[in-house]
Amino acid sequence: MAIGLLLLDCFMSESQSLKDKRRILSSLTERLRRQFNVAIAEVEHQDQWQRALLAIVFVNTNWRMLQSSMSKLTEYVDRDGRVEVTNTETRQLC
Repeated sequence: MAIGLLLLDCFMSESQSLKDKRRILSSLTERLRRQFNVAIAEVEHQDQWQRALLAIVFVNTNWRMLQSSMSKLTEYVDRDGRVEVTNTETRQLC
């Protein structure tokens, strides 16, 4: 079994308040959960209205398949015009 962690540092230029940020992140995380069957949490920058660090956990039997899923999810987020991914980090947990 392979467990992977993807950290996405995100910038939301159109967000003008924490309420805007929550609206954008809520919509995005719900779509990611449905599309990729992952667990997601905002782990840093909760008090900043244009930044978010998202921790996304993947589980698979094959590490290469897991890496492919991480890449696809990152590309999916990049295509969302509301969010700019400024940095990514991946970790293999198991």
